[in-house]
Amino acid sequence: MAAAGIHPPEEMPFGVAWTDALNEKDFVAFHEHSLQSWEPSGWDANFVTLLDGRVIGSQSLHGRDFAERREVGSGSWLGAAWQRRGLGTEQRAAVLELAFRGLGALAATSGAIWDNVASQRVSEKLGYRVVGESTISPRGEPLRHFDYRMEATEWRAPFTIHIEGLEQALPLFGV
Repeated sequence: MAAAGIHPPEEMPFGVAWTDALNEKDFVAFHEHSLQSWEPSGWDANFVTLLDGRVIGSQSLHGRDFAERREVGSGSWLGAAWQRRGLGTEQRAAVLELAFRGLGALAATSGAIWDNVASQRVSEKLGYRVVGESTISPRGEPLRHFDYRMEATEWRAPFTIHIEGLEQALPLFGV
């Protein structure tokens, strides 16, 4: 699905230009590596986003020294055909609910390149605050990057989200 298109080729909305050389073998290897290297002290949970039983994108949640820090980061993408329909907000809200209510996170971070307005709006709608700026260079040219943060006390799920079967997996997250 990612190969069908996520963004126009002249744009790069990601901090890593992974879509420039997108191929199925590397895409699968990235996800396999995330699973194989999973440790309670450092994990990358890459979720698949489905709509009517069809894959439309992915939402990731990352934790480093989560048991001590209680902080997560996130990243996401949607296929071009499903963008600008509120689905990015829904998938991010789902992992934030998992992080805050399910895992007991105290904070969540995210980021967006200065011209990725859609990503910025998702973060702002869900309650993130801009806490700084940094510079990233996904294609070798420096770009402004907005750094976002939200504390657990600021989180309000915009709709009802159900989490099922998490208790057995908590040790995998360092909880």
